[in-house]
Amino acid sequence: MSTRARASAVFPLPIDQVWAALRDFTFPGQLLGSTIESCQMEEGKSGDTVGAVRTTTWKSGEKQSHRLLALSDLDYSTSWELLMSEQPSEVNAYIATLSCTRVTENNSTLVTWEIEFSADCTGDLISFHQKGLITNLAEMRTSLTA
Repeated sequence: MSTRARASAVFPLPIDQVWAALRDFTFPGQLLGSTIESCQMEEGKSGDTVGAVRTTTWKSGEKQSHRLLALSDLDYSTSWELLMSEQPSEVNAYIATLSCTRVTENNSTLVTWEIEFSADCTGDLISFHQKGLITNLAEMRTSLTA
């Protein structure tokens, strides 16, 4: 069984414009307003500091902390891991990766969001996150093109 959820969407914007918004680790608080209450960096770190931790609070009240593992302006990608979830998480661990690829045909951007879960995940959890990634990408695209 796969332990990965993955979704992608084309944003009708140049890659530099999309990446400028997504490279900041607090992007969920800026682009996912329908579900995210706040997204704050801890200990005064900036949103592009590898190793820094953010705390994300959903409008439902759930809180999670994530550590930024990688940020590449060359590859237009960023990765983070789950550190803590105030409401118990259904998995022990996950690593998420968000990446951008230039679509040369029309100067748009393919944005891919992938989550690799620990082996204790269920198929239902993967399906739930797959749907969530699709919804999140659509909202991010709308936020950036508004």
